[in-house]
Amino acid sequence: MAVWSWDQGRLDYFQFDELRKMAKFVVAHDVKAADVASVSAAIGLPFKPATDPLYKPWRNYGRVFKAAFLVSERGKIAEPTPIAKLLAQDGQVNSDEYFHFLAEATTDPSPARRDWDALANHRYPLLFSLRFILARAAVGINTTTLDQIIGAYNETTLTGDEGDEDFLGIINQARSPAPDSRQAKESLRVLSQLSYLNLGQASITVSLDKDDASQIFQELAPVTVPRQPDPNEEIRSIAKLFVAARDELDFEYSNTVLSDTFQAGFEEGGRVERIHLKIERNAQLRRAFFNQNPSAVCDFCGDDTKKSYPWSERILDIHHVLPLCSGARTSKSGTVLDDLVANCPTCHRAVHRFYGNWLKKNEKKDFTDAAEAKAVYRAAKSEYRGATNA
Repeated sequence: MAVWSWDQGRLDYFQFDELRKMAKFVVAHDVKAADVASVSAAIGLPFKPATDPLYKPWRNYGRVFKAAFLVSERGKIAEPTPIAKLLAQDGQVNSDEYFHFLAEATTDPSPARRDWDALANHRYPLLFSLRFILARAAVGINTTTLDQIIGAYNETTLTGDEGDEDFLGIINQARSPAPDSRQAKESLRVLSQLSYLNLGQASITVSLDKDDASQIFQELAPVTVPRQPDPNEEIRSIAKLFVAARDELDFEYSNTVLSDTFQAGFEEGGRVERIHLKIERNAQLRRAFFNQNPSAVCDFCGDDTKKSYPWSERILDIHHVLPLCSGARTSKSGTVLDDLVANCPTCHRAVHRFYGNWLKKNEKKDFTDAAEAKAVYRAAKSEYRGATNA
């Protein structure tokens, strides 16, 4: 059996912050008719080719917009979906809500592709993959290779909707590397933006307590609709279910992440604040960050915590400098660590409080994009009144 299809080479376009920009564009413009210059300027990514003004980006990138459930074609235009309309509003949707839904809704075959067949035996490759690694995490196996995931999908007939006994029966079986699995691996890198996952070059690690992993496994389920022969109607039918589906997946991760948003510096514990904290408390992400950045110095106040507390290697948290709703970005090499900084606990709490004050003052629920989030972090540093300033 062949592995599932995905748009290889489009990983940058499926990063959550870029998807938010794409959503804003498709709500305001007909992306099917847009030219390269306008799309590239609005989203900040190259939409090729840029040399032929008559060659619209839709010809090369229409499948990206459809696979992300941002648009469907209606006649000669690309119509935004309810998902796009929500993503276009800052602070309305967080990365976990979106990528859980993407996993539950993505089918093989896909209505975003030319091989769509409403009568096919539909499988859910991303849902299968997520539930496979969660089933392993629920029994204490926290790291799974991409080849193990794809091999299990190839060598079984599971759709992704089966019970825990079915998954427990396959999680320890030896698997052969899947032939030409580049597209499938790219989709797993997209999925790895979930707050409790950490992507390596060839594996995914789950940072969850066993009970939390089991809970998520149980609550994930395929998004099903009466199959539509017209793939665009299929996309519209699925997208309409997003709000109800995300409300069912408002996980607290109660055994892994304490519900203490106020203690972390946030006055409120809304959905975007909670996702931000979950990322910052991802144990594997923290470990990877400090392996790459072994310093004990707080990026905010400049204190060397090793000198201040010589009995400890460091007293530092990791702080995620992207919008509160965003997941950690991923690349072919793994989870991107460039959007993290090390803060001592006091400074970290103070930064969160600064964020809350800034958002309230500006009547916003979240930062518009990564550039704004980083600018506000720098503004907080510039107002710091400690003995030293980094």
